Amino acid sequence: MRKRKLQVFVSSTYTDLIDDRLAAIEAILAAGHIPAAMEQFTPGDETAWEKIRRWIDESDCYMLILGGRYGSLEPSSGKSYVHLEYEYALDQKKPYFSLLMEDSAFKKRLKARGTDVDEREYPANYKQFKSQVKQRHCGFWADRKDIRNAILQKLPEWSQRDDLLGWIRGNEAIDPQVTNELARLSRENNELRSKVSASEERFGGLTFDEMSALLRQDKIDLSRFSQVGLQIEEVLAYGGIRPSDLNPTVLCSFIKNAGDVFEYFHDYLSVYTLQFDRLSPAISHPQLDMGSALIGSLVSPGLLSVQQVQHTALYTLSADGRRYRNRLLTVADPQTRRSVFWRVDA
Repeated sequence: MRKRKLQVFVSSTYTDLIDDRLAAIEAILAAGHIPAAMEQFTPGDETAWEKIRRWIDESDCYMLILGGRYGSLEPSSGKSYVHLEYEYALDQKKPYFSLLMEDSAFKKRLKARGTDVDEREYPANYKQFKSQVKQRHCGFWADRKDIRNAILQKLPEWSQRDDLLGWIRGNEAIDPQVTNELARLSRENNELRSKVSASEERFGGLTFDEMSALLRQDKIDLSRFSQVGLQIEEVLAYGGIRPSDLNPTVLCSFIKNAGDVFEYFHDYLSVYTLQFDRLSPAISHPQLDMGSALIGSLVSPGLLSVQQVQHTALYTLSADGRRYRNRLLTVADPQTRRSVFWRVDA
C-alpha cells in the first residue's frame, strides 16, 4: 500500500498560539505532508468563511489545537471561526484529530503571559465549544513537543488510507532542504503578517512601529547608577537576567534603551504590581538606585499606570501597555527581539 502526502488543515486561535501553530506546521512538513493554515491565505474576492470552507474541502484531513481562547466571531453565525471550522470539517466527514490544552499547562501559561491567553469576551461560548470537542475522541497537550508527537503519530496512519486522495505521489520523497525552506518561509510569513496587523493598532495615539521606534530612541545609561535595588532585581530576574548579571556594569550590555526595559519588565508586570515607597532613598536619590529611571522610561509613553496609595506608588501595565505587549509577543521569540528587534536603528 503506497503512502500518500496529505494536506492537513490546521485550525486554532491565532495570537495566543502563534508558536504552537508554527510547531504544528513544521511537524507536518517534517513528516512530508502539506499544512494548510490561515498564515498562507492571501486577499481575494471571497469572504473569509468562503475561503476557509474551500480550503477545508481541498484538504485531506483536519487538525484542531485548542488553547484558552474562543477566537474571532464570524458575523452571521455568532460562532468563532475555529468553532465553525471544527463543525464544518466534521460535517464533511474529514479525518480529524483534536488536541486540548491540559488545565495545568493553561494555568502556567496564564501566569506567564497574562489574560491575553484567556477567554474573557465569550467565556460561555468557549466552555460550550470545549465541551463539544471533549465529547468526541481527542487528545491533550501541554507544550509544543506534545503537538509534534501527535502529528508524527497520526499522519503515517492516515497517509496509507486509500480513501484519501493526497497531493504528492507516494514514490516522491521530499527533499529535507525544501522542507526546511518551507518552514523558514512559513515562520517569516507569520512574523510579517503579525507586524502588518500590529501596525494598524494604536497605542497612546502611536502605531506599533511608532511606539517601538520611540522606545528604541529613549537611550538608557546605567553606568551612572551605583546599585540595582531589590525590587528591580526581582523584576529583571523574572525577565531572565541571571543573578550574577544583576549589577549596573553588566546590565549595560542588556539594557540600552526603553525597549529593552519593556522587554525585561513586561512578563513580571503582566502578573504582578511593582511597588515603590516614594519616601525611600531609591526614589528621592535616583543616583543610588536605577529603579525610578527604568520605570520612568515606561510611564512616559503610557505603557505603565501608576496609582498612589498613601506614600506608596504602585506600577502596573496600562491598557495600552497590555495591548502593546500582546502585539510584541507576535513579532518573534524573546531572544530574537532582544538581539534584533530592539537593535534596529540603534
